[in-house]
Amino acid sequence: MRLDEIIQQHTKALPQALQAEVFDFVLFLEQKQVNKLLMADQLYRKEQLKKALDNAVELRIFDGIDGVDGVVWQNEQRQDRNIGYEE
Repeated sequence: MRLDEIIQQHTKALPQALQAEVFDFVLFLEQKQVNKLLMADQLYRKEQLKKALDNAVELRIFDGIDGVDGVVWQNEQRQDRNIGYEE
């Protein structure tokens, strides 16, 4: 007999209130598994971001912005222009 069949057989023998508790526990285990997968995905994304930032540091893309106002530097990089209507 398979494990799921054994569990089902034992569960059927329980009163309905305890069957509901078994069901709640199964839902808890399912959610725990989903959370574990989500955490693994978040960890992977963090590792990828760290690699990208480490790569940016190795490429020295931030050189030359020391002592420069971050907003000024950002505007220069974007070459922001006034896009308002001229009167």
